[in-house]
Amino acid sequence: MPLTDLRQLRISKRESQEKFWGRFGVTQSSGSRFETGLSIPAPVAILLKLYVNGKLSDGDLQG
Repeated sequence: MPLTDLRQLRISKRESQEKFWGRFGVTQSSGSRFETGLSIPAPVAILLKLYVNGKLSDGDLQG
């Protein structure tokens, strides 16, 4: 999944980086780095893929 798509998804949901990335257990600063090209760790990438494909909802990711 292209990183720009993640940024656009977050923006389309009208969420801050803190809120969007927090649901995946990621800090705002790491989320920002992911959006600008830093490699996303496999566990986070798996959660993102499931989320984007509709297999996980916001409720599923509440901590």
